[in-house]
Amino acid sequence: MRERGRVGGLLGALDQRVAAAAQALGRPPGTDTAGTLCALVALARRSEKSDVAWLVLAAVLGTLPVAGEVQSFRRVLETRSDDEAAAALLADVVRRPWRGELELEMDVVVGGVVVNVDFCARHDIHTGIHRVVRETLPRWARDHEHVATANVDSYGALRTLAPRELQRVFDYAGDSRPDPAAEGAYQPRLVVPWRGVLVIPEIPDPRFGPALASLAELSGNAVTLIGYDMIPVVSADLRPHVDAVRFGHYLTVVKHAARVAGISVSATTEFAGFAHAVTAQGLPGPEVLEVVLPADVPPPAPAKAKAAGRPRVLCVGSHEPHKNHRTVLYAAERLWREGLDFELEFIGGPGWQSESFVAHLADVVASGRPLVDRGRVSDEELWQAYRDARFTVFLSVHEGFGLPVVESLACGTPVVTTDFGSMAEIAEDGGCRTVDPLDDDAVTEAMRRLLVDDDEVRRLRQEALRRPVRTWDDYAADLWDVLATVGSRS
Repeated sequence: MRERGRVGGLLGALDQRVAAAAQALGRPPGTDTAGTLCALVALARRSEKSDVAWLVLAAVLGTLPVAGEVQSFRRVLETRSDDEAAAALLADVVRRPWRGELELEMDVVVGGVVVNVDFCARHDIHTGIHRVVRETLPRWARDHEHVATANVDSYGALRTLAPRELQRVFDYAGDSRPDPAAEGAYQPRLVVPWRGVLVIPEIPDPRFGPALASLAELSGNAVTLIGYDMIPVVSADLRPHVDAVRFGHYLTVVKHAARVAGISVSATTEFAGFAHAVTAQGLPGPEVLEVVLPADVPPPAPAKAKAAGRPRVLCVGSHEPHKNHRTVLYAAERLWREGLDFELEFIGGPGWQSESFVAHLADVVASGRPLVDRGRVSDEELWQAYRDARFTVFLSVHEGFGLPVVESLACGTPVVTTDFGSMAEIAEDGGCRTVDPLDDDAVTEAMRRLLVDDDEVRRLRQEALRRPVRTWDDYAADLWDVLATVGSRS
């Protein structure tokens, strides 16, 4: 009886998905699912494009089809009758029941905006990209209609968010937690965009790459993305080899996308170069536009006096090779040896190849140097650290934007930063000393100057406070205009 009930549930879900696809295609479903499916197959046969075939496959298989499946189905349509093609589809479901989410019902979002925020929904990590998502999505929810989604565990389809996932995305800093009863009652539903826009504000999981690339190329939807950086391929020597492979899967989606919003001039240039390169494959490539990230500072908490004692130099970012923290630490050691009295504070968690650096930090602390490695901290603690610092140091050799630079400047705290790429772009509006991040002497001299020259620090603080203000509200509005209003590719 239990098995019979499960089969009935699977058939009921199939009936619903086929009916939802028919409704989206303007064909009110009849009472006979087989007849409705044959009618959809006939529509797919008559369509010159692949979008109808893609939607029919998504409904029957319970997953987003990959390019090879769409091609095979269109070949079946060319060689078999409607009844035979429908039977072949159902036979494929029986032969590979694990391929899709056969027990789930499906919502088709017609002409709307779907946003995939899988990583932020599943995880509590809250660094650069995740902060962008969690600042942007609540503002979009306030101002625009859209459907936020995560992925099914097989990474072959989109689904609705569970209550806890909704909280992670839309109210990350809030104190409330979902009702356990609501969490327990959650039943996922597949979400399929149709002749609308799918926005990808994160770097998607590589397992989702084939389905997402097929959606971008064949479904008639426009896929749009935020372009953060191309570090895994442009600076592959500074990242683990697996990152280049994962990023390659991402680029198969980018090349079929409709539009990319670069977070800086540098990031925009990188993605525009890739978009031009794919024209060699006969593809138009995405339109790449610049939507610069903001430097929005939250209202300060009740005023805290700066701690008395030695001045503090702050370095924010994960301990990874391209962040160049070893250079910062080396310059600090040289200055300590000169007799300068200051504290060096690192904020940021471990990253790739960070073990030896973290061990080195521990040795420096054990030697008695005034060094603090705080690891990851809350947003409130981070903002207070920016305000308490005499200046910050951010000497990355490759960044899509350099969020710690603008955050420090927004607090009125000067920055020693890199003299090229996105960091140099940020520095143009004042408040920074720029240096070659690979020149130990230049870095040491810049830090020495800001430690001993009060007039220079005061001048840079004034420049930082006069910088033009760009808020998260500005960014969210501009990003929606670029990514969510692009026409579908039907």
